[in-house]
Amino acid sequence: MFVKRVGMLALLSVLLINNGMAKDGMWIPYLISQLNEGEMQDMGMQLSAEDIYSVNHSSLKDAIVHFNGGCTAQLISAKGLLLTNHHCGYSQIQSHSSVEKDYLKNGFWAMNGKEELRNKKLTAAIVKYMKDVTNEVLEGVNSQMSPEERAASVAANIKKLIAANQDEYKLEVKPFFFGNQYILIAKEVFRDVRLVGAPPSSIGKYGSDTDNWVWPRHTGDFSIFRVYANAQNKPADVSDDNVPYTPNQFLKVNIGGVQNGDFTMVYGFPGTTDEYLPSNEVQNIMEVYDPMRIAIRDEIIAVLDKKMRTDDATRIKYASKYARVSNAWKKWSGEIVGLRATRALEKKQAFEAEFEKAILADPKLSAQYQSVLPNLKNMYEDRKEILTERHAFVEGLYFGVEMFRNMLSYRTLVEAYESSDSTFEEMAANKAKALSGFYKNYDSELDEKVMEKLLPIYLSYINHQPLPDIIDKLKKGTSEEVSLYVKEVFSTMALSNSEDWINLLQNKPSKAIKILKNSAAYNFSTAAFNHFVEVINPEYRSYMGLIENSQREYLKALQAVLPNKRFYPDANSTLRVSYGKVDGYQARDAVNYFSHTYLEGVVAKYKPADYEFDLPQKLIDLYETKDYGPYAEKGKMPVCFIASNHTTGGNSGSPVLNAKGELIGLNFDRTWEGTMSDYNFDEKRCRNIMVDLRYVLFIVDKFAGAGYLVNEMELVSDRATLVEEKAPALEMAQ
Repeated sequence: MFVKRVGMLALLSVLLINNGMAKDGMWIPYLISQLNEGEMQDMGMQLSAEDIYSVNHSSLKDAIVHFNGGCTAQLISAKGLLLTNHHCGYSQIQSHSSVEKDYLKNGFWAMNGKEELRNKKLTAAIVKYMKDVTNEVLEGVNSQMSPEERAASVAANIKKLIAANQDEYKLEVKPFFFGNQYILIAKEVFRDVRLVGAPPSSIGKYGSDTDNWVWPRHTGDFSIFRVYANAQNKPADVSDDNVPYTPNQFLKVNIGGVQNGDFTMVYGFPGTTDEYLPSNEVQNIMEVYDPMRIAIRDEIIAVLDKKMRTDDATRIKYASKYARVSNAWKKWSGEIVGLRATRALEKKQAFEAEFEKAILADPKLSAQYQSVLPNLKNMYEDRKEILTERHAFVEGLYFGVEMFRNMLSYRTLVEAYESSDSTFEEMAANKAKALSGFYKNYDSELDEKVMEKLLPIYLSYINHQPLPDIIDKLKKGTSEEVSLYVKEVFSTMALSNSEDWINLLQNKPSKAIKILKNSAAYNFSTAAFNHFVEVINPEYRSYMGLIENSQREYLKALQAVLPNKRFYPDANSTLRVSYGKVDGYQARDAVNYFSHTYLEGVVAKYKPADYEFDLPQKLIDLYETKDYGPYAEKGKMPVCFIASNHTTGGNSGSPVLNAKGELIGLNFDRTWEGTMSDYNFDEKRCRNIMVDLRYVLFIVDKFAGAGYLVNEMELVSDRATLVEEKAPALEMAQ
């Protein structure tokens, strides 16, 4: 008994010490009163848990919006005005743009309701209530079930549950803690959401690829929409009869500013995290998966960058594609650096050692949970080979080589030809029309160089039998033979002569498909894709089912062994709250970052005609005249700031609230040094990046001349948290 108590106390002391230092976690808002309210108030929050989330009364949750299912937004006026990131509204801004009306380049501002632009299939969802339905979902489920049987039983129970609770809201049931808990979420989904305003990309995407994941940041990453409803203030399809939505709650906007040490809260819909991975899988991420994916994208970036630097047409054509490639590449690089710098692996190993020691000290716990962690680790090790192959396919072919995806896009058309489908010719004509968009931004020569680099990497990892004949042959071939095969692939008519191919597809579609079916490009692509679908992915999915079961048992064990520890579920695109404080950080030796950036930093980066760092002349004029209106701070225009809130993808557009629940910032990114927060949050290193709301209002009012939008908002100017001013040197020392 003494050994048991010592083991438990040692583990609990480590956890409680860490818990007191770090404010990690993405917390379910309706559980804050039980788990977080006291700590948040100790940090300076002046709200109650009921102010943040209430079912019976209006609360902050009623102003938080799931924007089109992928980002977060917030209601900021009594007339349904909606604020989110520029990159979250990018596709809508792009869809309304043309050569004559280039809203991406020049920005867009509706000066009245009639000028607001309607959007097809754009949604804004507000959570109405959440309730625990674990018992109902797990009815009839037992530990003897296979992963497939359990999944089927859970799915059937969820279907039954939703049918029984159907009301005016959209219902969904989400798993938490890998299926140890299930929560029913009811959302009111608005279907008429109109574009109101967006700054030019030279503000909304300022810094683009170079500054992505980087601090200091100077990006005005915001756009403005408006939610419309019917006469009863309920969701409705897009219609002239709709009117601006009247929300139950909208956020006040505080222009009093923020300082180091101020309490901050992020309220939004974070996408995915994996905080409860065992140590060996964290090691796999650091040493196998991330390095492999980085190496593949290194090759792509090197090929693209070389030509983009010497050819303006290629630079323009591939700017967006390059950004997509470099985004994750940069994140994974920072992830490895962050995991190593915070000694994440050692922390996990130490925690696991203490956890297992505590289990062994208690015969009852030992009988039930002794094998849980070893089994989980074994599952991840057994999966490593197939996951590596999966990454090789996804990174090395599917996302890496444009030819590959293009060839796969013909599969439906080929099937229609082979089955003598009566709509074949119509399908071929539609495909031919769509190809002009593909070829407009496609460089076959560049793509060929990419495939030359990536195909040998893909072949080196692909081993699972049965291999398609062509892949088996290439694996056994010499590097010269592989290179020659790439040349044969790109001699395919659909790649080498786009105009002739479009004409052939339009006028003689049967002949075109016969040529395509005999091409190396189509045959290789379909062979590799079929191998992925029929061999790699089924094995990968079988491991995922087993791992999910093992992770669920591991979380159950953690909660049983550590009943006094607070656990938060991994992010899963459900409504969450995270909290921290405004603070700079030490990035590396002799590099200390302050917590705020200003307009002078924007101008300092200015490069005329550069796609990343060009600026509108009007913004430069406002800077030179210091015409900042009421939004300045001691004669300077704030732009962005950072804080220690735990965020991830999906938190883009999330409101950043002060101690009173007033809007002070708009979340849009994380710092490069802290991207490992999806696996290991460290308060000393992890920072979320936000646009200062004063910069948003300055751009809307002084730059765009759309002050009527600011007049819709409820502005306050008193600071919610007063902290003693610190000298910069002391500030960074702390």
